[in-house]
Amino acid sequence: MFARKRNRSRGGIWLNQKGIVHVYALFSGGLITLGLGLYFPHLKPQIPPPAYEEESVIESDLNRALRQIDNAIYDSLYQGEEVEKGVIFTEVESGLKQEQDWDLTELLLNVPDRHAALRLQKCINAQLKPLGRQISLKTVEVTDREIVCHVSALGLNTHRIRLIYGRHEEKSYEGLPRIALIIDDLGYDLEMAISFFQLDLPLTFSVLPIAPHTEAIVQEAKRRGRELMLHLPMEPKNYPSSNPGPGALLTEMDETDIRRILEAHLSRIEGSRGVNHHMGSRFTERNDKMGIVLRELKKRNLFYIDSRTTKETVALEMAKEMGLPSGRRHVFLDNELSPKRIRFQVERLLGMARRSGAAIGIAHPHKETLQALKEYQHRLANGVKVVPASELVGSYDAQKLVRTE
Repeated sequence: MFARKRNRSRGGIWLNQKGIVHVYALFSGGLITLGLGLYFPHLKPQIPPPAYEEESVIESDLNRALRQIDNAIYDSLYQGEEVEKGVIFTEVESGLKQEQDWDLTELLLNVPDRHAALRLQKCINAQLKPLGRQISLKTVEVTDREIVCHVSALGLNTHRIRLIYGRHEEKSYEGLPRIALIIDDLGYDLEMAISFFQLDLPLTFSVLPIAPHTEAIVQEAKRRGRELMLHLPMEPKNYPSSNPGPGALLTEMDETDIRRILEAHLSRIEGSRGVNHHMGSRFTERNDKMGIVLRELKKRNLFYIDSRTTKETVALEMAKEMGLPSGRRHVFLDNELSPKRIRFQVERLLGMARRSGAAIGIAHPHKETLQALKEYQHRLANGVKVVPASELVGSYDAQKLVRTE
């Protein structure tokens, strides 16, 4: 599903005479905190970060059911230390019915024979059964070499699992699959950022332009030779109740203001190779506003990656039409911070890359995400090729996952 992150309290402002004192006190406290951060960078800032992502999909029974199904499938396919190598995730398809939108997930599993397929189908059914009557599994043996399991939640088709035996589903690429891992929303926790820098992986770091540790993180990334991006705040649909933080591009701004703010942000992320957006579900649906941003990026020879916080985004198609090197996010790794969920999302990313040759994942500076990437370091260093995000844009069409039957 699309990003769903917890909003955090941002305090308030009183509009009476005493309120002026309160605002001044808050502002002064912020300056003191920033000053301490400069002289004592090991101290964590007291300024709370904005929400990592907007609530673009309202929490619902369907969303909870989708997570339960994903977890059940994970338990069926990835038990023990040996991960099922034959699992391939295809491109998710968007569904829309009765004002509910969701992603239909398709998995291909290459298994040795029909007996193995039936055994796996039985295991999946056993994992789903305790979840209640709102979740159901229907199995169809479509050919003598394939069993298809259709999973439904609340009457909606949510997952399609193809168990293929007696033949091997051909891959549509040559060589090792490639993935790019973007760590964005950086700027508020220097210690956590450095922990991600220390991973032995060529991660891409997308930094917020206005945050207590923006400059320090940019300098550390340059010192270590890591790829940098600007994490550009943009207006979400539920603005201002969902706040993208300081320096956000808003739909009410004219071209002059958008260009001025964008230029200032890029100057703060010195050495940035590209841009992806923070929040932005409303802004990225506007052709006129996104056109301004993308034209400016093209002038500067920068690439754009659509974080895809809304299904109605126009950003990627516009970038392609302009000839701007571009790509899209395929998987958010850590919308839910349970270790099992993050591992499933990593497997989803790897499975999509095995199918198409490449996929782009976005993660955030959480300790749970850091631990998961530490656990996956060996596999990521051997089973796939982790590359900077810039290598999956341009001549390679990273936004298109090729389907072969």
